Amino acid sequence: MPDEVNFLTKKRFNICLSGLTGSGKSTIARRLAKRYELGVVSGGDLLKEIIGGKESLMDPGWWERKIASRAMEERLSSPELDREVDRKLMEMAKEGRYVLDSWTMAYLLGPRDCIKIFLKGDLNVRAMRVARRNKISLGEAIRMVKLKEEETFVIYKKIYGFELGKDLSPFHLVLDTTKLNAGDVFAIISKFIDSWLK
Repeated sequence: MPDEVNFLTKKRFNICLSGLTGSGKSTIARRLAKRYELGVVSGGDLLKEIIGGKESLMDPGWWERKIASRAMEERLSSPELDREVDRKLMEMAKEGRYVLDSWTMAYLLGPRDCIKIFLKGDLNVRAMRVARRNKISLGEAIRMVKLKEEETFVIYKKIYGFELGKDLSPFHLVLDTTKLNAGDVFAIISKFIDSWLK
């Protein structure tokens, strides 16, 4: 049995859940946290709170709004903001028993530190989910999602050197959610994790 399986059956296992905008990771993170009795923490929310204050946490579509474009500029000029969030997440990973909803943790933590899952999906489908959530047009959602992801890719390439969403080698499971609903995604991931934890 691989070492990482032995490690992950211990009490302090983590789930690192990553994925592109609109792939469903926030919803799945909450459901996994409930199923496995884990805390859930969002790297995006931590960063949003640092930049936009606590009130920004009440807006699930904050990263797709115009206000976030200033945040992106701030992140590009000050990588320390992202590093601060990632330090906090890595400290939580050491404690264990978290679902870490983060674009970076799977790249920064070792294979024995968490079960690493990446959610992807067709851009139009992901944007449609964002459009419904934010009550905006599909065209506007596509534009915002593409801009957010392109800028974020640049930020993480600059800070850490990895290609977010392109290099999927750190992940134990990569799942395309394009044609799956949240229940399907949750069932597949839960079965995968259950098998690992056996």
